[in-house]
Amino acid sequence: MGKRILCLVALALVANTHNSFGQVRSEYFRSLSADLQVTGGLLNQQITAIPFSVNYPDALNATQSDIKFRSGQSRGYDFRLGYYFNRKRSLGIGLGINYYKQEGNLNLDTFHIEFRSADAQYPVFRQVISTTRGIRENIVSTSINIPLLLRYKLDINDKFALTVDAGVFYNVNVKNTFNTNAQFDYEGIYKFEGNFPIYDNSSIPDSTSLLVTKAEYLKDFPRGDVKNYFRFQDSIGKSVGLNMNTVNGSGEVKYKSGSLGYTGEVAINYMVVRNICIRLGAYYTAQSFTNTSNNNALRLTDQIVRDANNKALGVNYNSMLNEVQTVKSHNYGLLLGVRVYFNRMAWRTPQDDMNRVTPAKGRAH
Repeated sequence: MGKRILCLVALALVANTHNSFGQVRSEYFRSLSADLQVTGGLLNQQITAIPFSVNYPDALNATQSDIKFRSGQSRGYDFRLGYYFNRKRSLGIGLGINYYKQEGNLNLDTFHIEFRSADAQYPVFRQVISTTRGIRENIVSTSINIPLLLRYKLDINDKFALTVDAGVFYNVNVKNTFNTNAQFDYEGIYKFEGNFPIYDNSSIPDSTSLLVTKAEYLKDFPRGDVKNYFRFQDSIGKSVGLNMNTVNGSGEVKYKSGSLGYTGEVAINYMVVRNICIRLGAYYTAQSFTNTSNNNALRLTDQIVRDANNKALGVNYNSMLNEVQTVKSHNYGLLLGVRVYFNRMAWRTPQDDMNRVTPAKGRAH
């Protein structure tokens, strides 16, 4: 008889423990959620860059406008998990992964540099490079980020809720691709001591120097064919040419990963079914990126590229992204998404819970 009583007590304890565990598990999963959303908006960037002239030997008469970022656009995708930890399920935390694809233009309105160089005919001369028009690069940037968020939820009525998420943004990877149709004029200034070429290092060229420039030719021959004149000078070995295209006007530049930023969003949630909400809101994200230091030593352009027959194909080119040191990025726009609360069975039985803020009553979560 005693053994039967002990067995009944043990069974009761097991059943009670199972029910308690099931209730805890149910309450736990009713506090978990998953978000999937898309974002789209505008992108602004403030750029700090070193002047290109620091990378040219014995540079003279350097003129360069600031690099400006324009026409920025952004779109992205987010997947996040959230957990509300207080009794009312109004405060919580979130963790996820984010992918951004952002586009815009880098613009350099003016560029002019004179520096010591060499060509096939002369071991030293003064190369003069200018833009024939402003330089524009089309930039596409992709990045992967991990957001860590604090969450707040306010139930408005049985169908609507207001949610606010804010926190930090950790960058895992960022990559930039560029494309440009920039053109350059390559001119030359040649000075000699006897038969030996030397570098003319005065800001105003010496009167004895040979100037293979548009300005000098048109001063002497206002109605002359300047393009034909430059083609001839190129044919005899001088490093000159007009309206020369870039031969490598596209490529990839990576920024240093691991940067921190911050993000925030506000959304209205509408409950479609008992555990699925549609979300519409606005977001803002700010990030700072640093360029890798080895890129900063590159020149924008410095030589004419030729084929095996010594025919000029164009000029070499390194993206303006290489001269960028820091980028402060501001991204803002709209979001559209879906939020799903776990443990779907908890919504099928309309039972009040002790917190009085329960999906069983059809609240917007």
